[in-house]
Amino acid sequence: MTTKTQEKKENKKKALAILFCLLLSGVLVVGSMFAFFSDVFSGTQEVTAGTLVLVGSAEFYLNGSSTPATETELECINPGDVIKAVIEVENEGSKSAWIQGSFSLSVEGLNSSKVADAFTVYEGTNTLGTPLVMSNAGDGVSFTDAGTKVLDGTYEKEDALIYSGALEDTETSMTFTIVFESTADNDFQGAVVSIGYSVKALQYRNNPSPNWANAVALISN
Repeated sequence: MTTKTQEKKENKKKALAILFCLLLSGVLVVGSMFAFFSDVFSGTQEVTAGTLVLVGSAEFYLNGSSTPATETELECINPGDVIKAVIEVENEGSKSAWIQGSFSLSVEGLNSSKVADAFTVYEGTNTLGTPLVMSNAGDGVSFTDAGTKVLDGTYEKEDALIYSGALEDTETSMTFTIVFESTADNDFQGAVVSIGYSVKALQYRNNPSPNWANAVALISN
């Protein structure tokens, strides 16, 4: 009697399990018959960083001459002479940029203090303005302008009406006046004066206060 009862229970469990499986499969079949509206849109977009690419040239003029000085003339300067340096610079990159001009002066065999007493550099074509900021640079000195001018890029253009320092062009001429002071003494006779010049660029957009210590030359591969 006990065995039959157990068999009935086992058969009942099997029947319930089969029924459950049938119900589940039915739910799956019915569920798969529903078709909800749907859609998918996808894509990719590449962006390219802008560039700053400066190119330029420089000419030097002695004592008000309208003709560039020759190498021979530049090898025979005197205390009291005035050298006008004109740097032509163009931004071939796409971004607009702050630009800053600077000069370094050194004299072989003389320390920076001696060089600083003998030279003064002004921005512009004369000596009426304020001299450029001077600082020691190794054995020589460096002179740097304020770095507040903006040069357009080939794509980004700045409006001078909105920002007064904007040049609204991709190229400009930067003029500096270097004075070899008449107080220079005999230590400068026959001395070789090395004049280095550079124009730095920093992006203008999103950069209201340029930090010129961050300006480095673009390294081409």
